[in-house]
Amino acid sequence: MLYQFIRDHQLNIMLGMSSICFMVGFFAMITKALPKRRKWILVDIEFASGLLLFSDRLAYMYHGDVSNLGYHMVRISNFMVFFMTISVVHAFNLYLTDLCKNEVGMKKIPNRLRIVELIAAAGWFLVILSQFIGLYYTFSANNEYQRGPGFIICYAIPFLALFIQLSVIFQLQKKLSLYIWIPLLLFTVIPMVASIFQAFFYGVSLTNMAIVGMGVVLYIFALMDLNDKLEKTQKSELDAAQSYGMSVFRSFDQTSRALIGALDAKDKYTKDHSKRVAEYARLIAKAMGMDDIEAAEIGYSALFHDVGKIAIPDQILKKRERLTEEESAILKKHPVYGKEIMSGVTEIPYLKPAAAYHHERYDGKGFPEGLKGEAIPLAARITAVADAYDKMASFKYGRPPLAQGKIREEILSEAGKAFDPKIVSIMVDMIDKDTDYALREADDDSVDEADINDITKVDRMHFENYKDRVSDGIRITDKILKLHFESRPINGHEKEYSLPVIILFDSFDRCVHRNPRNIKNLHYFEYGEIWLDGHTVCTSARDIKAEVTEKETGAGSDANGWETYDIELFALKDHVMIRADSNRLHIVTSVALPDSTRFVQLGLAGEQCDVKNIKVIETDIAAKEEDVIRIAPEVNFFSRKDGDIPNLEVDDYREVSTDGIPVEDGMRIFFHSKSLPVANLVHHCSYVVLFSSDDGLVTGNNYEEYACIRLDGEDATYNGKAEISLSVHKDEKFLGWDSWKEINLVGLDYEVDFKRKRNRVVFSTENAGISIECHVIVPKGVENVYVALTGNLCTLMNIRIR
Repeated sequence: MLYQFIRDHQLNIMLGMSSICFMVGFFAMITKALPKRRKWILVDIEFASGLLLFSDRLAYMYHGDVSNLGYHMVRISNFMVFFMTISVVHAFNLYLTDLCKNEVGMKKIPNRLRIVELIAAAGWFLVILSQFIGLYYTFSANNEYQRGPGFIICYAIPFLALFIQLSVIFQLQKKLSLYIWIPLLLFTVIPMVASIFQAFFYGVSLTNMAIVGMGVVLYIFALMDLNDKLEKTQKSELDAAQSYGMSVFRSFDQTSRALIGALDAKDKYTKDHSKRVAEYARLIAKAMGMDDIEAAEIGYSALFHDVGKIAIPDQILKKRERLTEEESAILKKHPVYGKEIMSGVTEIPYLKPAAAYHHERYDGKGFPEGLKGEAIPLAARITAVADAYDKMASFKYGRPPLAQGKIREEILSEAGKAFDPKIVSIMVDMIDKDTDYALREADDDSVDEADINDITKVDRMHFENYKDRVSDGIRITDKILKLHFESRPINGHEKEYSLPVIILFDSFDRCVHRNPRNIKNLHYFEYGEIWLDGHTVCTSARDIKAEVTEKETGAGSDANGWETYDIELFALKDHVMIRADSNRLHIVTSVALPDSTRFVQLGLAGEQCDVKNIKVIETDIAAKEEDVIRIAPEVNFFSRKDGDIPNLEVDDYREVSTDGIPVEDGMRIFFHSKSLPVANLVHHCSYVVLFSSDDGLVTGNNYEEYACIRLDGEDATYNGKAEISLSVHKDEKFLGWDSWKEINLVGLDYEVDFKRKRNRVVFSTENAGISIECHVIVPKGVENVYVALTGNLCTLMNIRIR
């Protein structure tokens, strides 16, 4: 099979391999890293190999061609094949000689290599002689190649040379690196094996192909050896420099954070504020496309943004009452003091901008210098947004952190006023993606228990009074989650009243809350409790039902009272299924959620019991509809029938999208959109996504996003690949965002119009007083541009394309 394939396609194989040889020879010619003599020897090998195979191809092409051109081409090409075969072997001999001298350091070159030189000279002579006496080959009247009486000699000469070279290669084995020795071995062995097969399979140039292939391998491994040596040399030189540099950097980092930590520690309400602002600023910089070094510089500048407060009296910094005009004027000087302090750090100029200008406003109404727009240094513009976010997301003078949705709207309202709109868009996108509410100050209730309640990091928990301690939440999805642990009552307590319990809930910070303040601000929502004896408590779920089966062969607890629990959970649409196995019981619990729009978190708690050997396993096994024991009708928010494509419910930020619709000039999309009942933020609405992919799906191969425009007028494009110009206008129909949210809860009919001319796409729409027009220039050469509808906490219904 392989022989027949090579025979059928060998002309194309020859052309490809000879082209590769010429290219490799060219690259070898222009490289400056290799020693000069070795470089030209490799060039010789590559060009000789390329000519060998190209000539062999011509010989096959003109075989039997009785024209005048065919007559000459057959003779020239066959001569070149035999001549260049010897030339490749001779060039390889020069390569071995160079290695012996310059790589191994041999003072005397092995005589066997000199013998190869004589063999090569004899080979060339016999090739020339054969043209006159037909020793190797002759041609028939039809201009067809025929083997001559001494054809075996043409195989024996390179075979003998390679065999002698092989003996030298084995002699050098321990003195050469593997990158050098392995290709030398292959260069000799593979052509010899090919020559044996060539003698029996007439009509296929196995030997020549093998020689050419090994010539390319030889060059590649020579470069690999050179790279290895350079890497080792550079590593040894850089290690010392890096060690010194890292030492200096660590000293700078530790000193910086200690200084800022001391400043923040003046007030418990600003503890670690600067560190968090620095991290948020670094993340914003990364999202803007900066590399790690540039982003780190922005972060360090933000770290020092409040350094000028060192010069502000403590009685002003710590004052809880409203500041007087005189005190406010003094406090407003801290950027001036910060600029003076950081101006003295001339070796690190990137530290100064945030300290000096983070209170400047994008509209020019800030202080101390009233800078406007991009006249404000970028680090200061980034820090201003990060600083504002942290102040709203932190405990402040008795005020709890604001909900993320509220923070989002506050920051959006200042776009183009206090803040750079581009940076606002990035910060808002970070907020939307922060589903675990990680971008925040630690809650007072859990600040000292950062890890001890994380059951993915600890294997033991101790529970006394119920709900005094609950593990951090683990999100339950449609992928099966497995939970294993052992539990026993605390000494002196009865088993039936000392049990573990699973709490199902949702909150911004993945924690169970009992404090009314945190319940409100962190949007805590509890579905219910599942005790591991089958007892359930339905809090806000529609219903919870547990089916308990006692195991006839149950072994009960072990000698020390420990009982083993293995639990599997998943959430699919508006139901959660929990299957729990213990030594004694098998419990299957169905939980009917209010709807499918909220997350579901699992919290492990208990009463008067110890839990050990906790293991949490997140699998990739997707739950199926038939795995659900439905105890309540499926919640359906669709109030209209399907249009040209099926209705869609989007329960989370861009969680699902419609299939892509090819964009055509003059196309219109009509649809009805309605925010889900739990929606309470402006961005809980529908979005229009412009993109390309191989299969026209948002999740498809080679997906590239060109624009994602929220129908509240915000640009939510992530890692966009196109030039976007967005125009948003509000007329007298727009009655404010509160009214706009109410209208979306009732439902809106949308019409989106599209125009396309080559690589320019324009789409526009109007809703509740907001007019949106977006111009997108997609990359040239993109033929298929698609549009899809998606959103956040909304339904898309009756979608029609005209």
